[in-house]
Amino acid sequence: MNINFKEKKLLLAFAFLILLTLLIGLFGIAQIHGLSRKIENLGRYNLKRQSAVLEMRISNAIYAMGIRNYIFWRSSRYLGAVPIAANVDKIFAAGESFKKQLEIYRQNAYLGQQKEWANQVMASFDEVFALGKKIVQLANQEESTQISEATSSRLMSFENRIYRIDEFLDNSLGKSNLEEVQRQMALARADKERSIFFLVVSLVTALAAGTLIALAVYRRRIKERLYRQDMFNRMLNLEEDERKHLSNAVHDEMGQDLSALKIYLGLIAQGLPEEAAALKSKVEECRKIASGLIEKSHNIALLLRPPDLDEVGLLESIESLLLESKHLGGMEYIFQKPESRLDLAPEYSLLIYRIVQELLTNMIKHAQAKNVELRINKNPNSLELFYRDDGQGFDYQKDAQKFLRRKEDKLKLGLTGLKERVEVLDGSMQINSSRGKGMSVSVTLPIIWP
Repeated sequence: MNINFKEKKLLLAFAFLILLTLLIGLFGIAQIHGLSRKIENLGRYNLKRQSAVLEMRISNAIYAMGIRNYIFWRSSRYLGAVPIAANVDKIFAAGESFKKQLEIYRQNAYLGQQKEWANQVMASFDEVFALGKKIVQLANQEESTQISEATSSRLMSFENRIYRIDEFLDNSLGKSNLEEVQRQMALARADKERSIFFLVVSLVTALAAGTLIALAVYRRRIKERLYRQDMFNRMLNLEEDERKHLSNAVHDEMGQDLSALKIYLGLIAQGLPEEAAALKSKVEECRKIASGLIEKSHNIALLLRPPDLDEVGLLESIESLLLESKHLGGMEYIFQKPESRLDLAPEYSLLIYRIVQELLTNMIKHAQAKNVELRINKNPNSLELFYRDDGQGFDYQKDAQKFLRRKEDKLKLGLTGLKERVEVLDGSMQINSSRGKGMSVSVTLPIIWP
């Protein structure tokens, strides 16, 4: 199969459109996966770090309040401090909880600065934790209800370090973590905007490419349709020219020769003597045969090229066909004409005429119908022809698939040929028939009326 340059360009355009669609899909999937991964990372790392910072601040506050209340309880037996001071293990458990949350923060840190801050907080809290134990130990050793200067000094140092740790958690770890979350969200928004921009550009490009390809296919189809119509018109003109030539040959040459033969036979009959009555009778019989041949040649000429089609128009020519069919087959008919005038190109008029002619001829030869209905409708963008009879019918779906060779298959061959002609003009021809149930034919031709 040879592919011309225009077809190659069309195939390349289709391949480009498919490739572009595939790339758009792959890029969209990659971007969605990337955004999903960023959101997942925000939940997996940043939110866990933020939660760890909040837990550390709570544990730091509980631990500081526990040490402070324990000292108050030891020095003044303050009853309000009993719930916390009564259980020293809970105080140091808060410190252990702080270390555990700090380890969670360290595990979810992916920036060097974050890990360095975690190490600083761990070192500072280890000192505070040890200092708290030392303060509790000193408070337990003192017998007086008054806080010693050494314990008070350590408690002040403890409070200062606890405050610095809390401030560092709030200002450095907490704020930096929120800033990192905002930075990641900004990156995600930027990626989303880039993705949307790329997808919009890609979709516009794909739409433009699809539109151009559709226009190319549409133009190609228009050219093919015009080419088919031109070839159909040429074929029909050649056929009609041949029919016209044969019609003239039959009507003029053969008809004149038969007329001359009839005249000579009459002269021969006149010149015969009275005693040659038998020979005279035979000559007269020959004259009758010549008259019949003249009439048949006239009918053949009319079938080959109907002069009424050019002289009186399509509808009147179809009316003549129906009257002639009624005379030959004895059937009754109903003919519904369009109300407005049919201004058809000669090729379309001839095709409609040939369809009606073929249907009526087949009806007389094969169907032997008693009633025929024929309608022609003029629609805004098309012409419709509907035919129906109550004849013998045939199995069109089955017989149309046979190899057409026999003499009686001319019925199907004629209908198939007409159907192909209609389809060349982008029309449709529906044939419905079954044995014993007659036949109906519906033809639709797209026509742009003047």
